[in-house]
Amino acid sequence: MNDTMILSKAKNRVIAHIVFFYIFIGSVLFAIYYTLTLDFFKNSLFAYSFLGIALGDALIILLAFIALASGKKWSRWLYWLAFFATLGFFYIPIKALLDDLPNFLSYGFCLGGMFVLELILFQVGMYFYKNPYCRIYYDHILTSELEQKFMEQQQTERKLVIQQEKRVADQKEEFEEIEEEKEVPVKEEMTYPQLALRLGIGVYGELIVFPIIVQIFSNFFASYDLQQVFATREMFIFSIFTAFVWTIPVLYLYYNQPQSKKIVYGCILAEVLFLIYCFFQIKGYYDSGLYPIKAFLFFGLLDLARYAILAYFVKPILTSDYQPDKLQLP
Repeated sequence: MNDTMILSKAKNRVIAHIVFFYIFIGSVLFAIYYTLTLDFFKNSLFAYSFLGIALGDALIILLAFIALASGKKWSRWLYWLAFFATLGFFYIPIKALLDDLPNFLSYGFCLGGMFVLELILFQVGMYFYKNPYCRIYYDHILTSELEQKFMEQQQTERKLVIQQEKRVADQKEEFEEIEEEKEVPVKEEMTYPQLALRLGIGVYGELIVFPIIVQIFSNFFASYDLQQVFATREMFIFSIFTAFVWTIPVLYLYYNQPQSKKIVYGCILAEVLFLIYCFFQIKGYYDSGLYPIKAFLFFGLLDLARYAILAYFVKPILTSDYQPDKLQLP
């Protein structure tokens, strides 16, 4: 494979990732803004302040990504300047929090969301230095290992062409080969990026589905006088905490990091500690005598289902024998 083809392939990969990163970051900003507009926070005015922060972040990151798409070395330094510029927006919610402590939940959620966003931006920044395709696109450096990978890819493509020719020559034989080949992928271990996508679907799906379920069946969690529903607020907080905590292993898995399993165990510990804290919160509602026992039974079963689904998505990560390669080609 000649240098022009390698550079072209690297450019396409990098630009495709830049587009994906920007869409993902935009989705995170929109999710934070939308959540702040919910009646749950009782401080929807601050949501408009965050909208300004989100637009500022989106514009700064867009300019940095446009520069990165050019493939110039200095564009990576520009990205870090943009990264530090986004950190400056933390001043707005921190100042608002100090001036309005009773609305701690709104500002705390905003700060938590912004912190997660900065973690994402940091990992994205490291991608432009560590990824082999980025080293080709920005530094014009082709390692011997990467060159070997390209050669292997070429050999694989040639084998596919030969297989297609054989398929035309002898369909019966090819059908048997296909049956044998189809059995192999079933036994293969899922890669960390695949597990990250799987975990992300589960975690963020729970964040949407379970609060909606509680809202739809709010009568099951209502107080004796049917005026109060504790489950709406608590389930939303539980789901937000889970989504916030598990975002970290999703990023580690997506970037094929060897420490991913340790991060997952840390998240499990955080969930256990949070569950203990939540037990005392729910016990406070029970001791108040405002709610029937069935409300707590239904809530417990629903939260148990939430954790069962989470365990379903986490278990393959813990039992996986997959070992990420030192050379990563996402």
